Amino acid sequence: MPEFTAADVKRLRDLTGAGMMDCKRALTDADGDLEKAADLVRERTGAKMQGRVGERTAAEGLVHAYLHAPTPGLPAKVGVLVELNCETDFVAKGDAFRQLANDIALHVAAMNPAVVREDEVDEALLTKERQFAEQQARAEGKPDHIVDKIVDGKIKAFYKEKVLLNQPFVKDDNRTVADLLDEFQRTSQEKIEVGRFARFAVGR
Repeated sequence: MPEFTAADVKRLRDLTGAGMMDCKRALTDADGDLEKAADLVRERTGAKMQGRVGERTAAEGLVHAYLHAPTPGLPAKVGVLVELNCETDFVAKGDAFRQLANDIALHVAAMNPAVVREDEVDEALLTKERQFAEQQARAEGKPDHIVDKIVDGKIKAFYKEKVLLNQPFVKDDNRTVADLLDEFQRTSQEKIEVGRFARFAVGR
């Protein structure tokens, strides 16, 4: 039987947010290799999580504060507060959850999104963006059947620029912030969501 300790199980739980029995089984199947066990946990819990969290409530979590000082030793120029929610206090206290909150706050500091999700975008602003995109396309002589596609593309780009969940993650632009949350949701088996954020910059 593979050898691993209770500390190994705890470390895997902190890393993935998965349950104790899931972690024990993964460590057993991975012959005690922590990295392989983490991959197994993600594969196994990911399938179980699909479609099961939408109606659940994420009422636990934390508020994380991040200060960005571009030059070490000098005062911070940008500060961010992020409310990150989950379902249980157990997950909220985990190192992996705190790291996720820090990564999201760092991203907000760097990318300056306007809102968390698409449905929070002001409808009047969205209408103006659509009208501007349509006027621009028609001024360029685009045919009618192409105009709608151009407008849709412009709105998608607008969401990608302004909406936190749609933005490419600053540490890995092959994933969006939404992908980052989905990955943690699969491993933790809990609903994970950004409640809100606030970004402060000196002089702005």
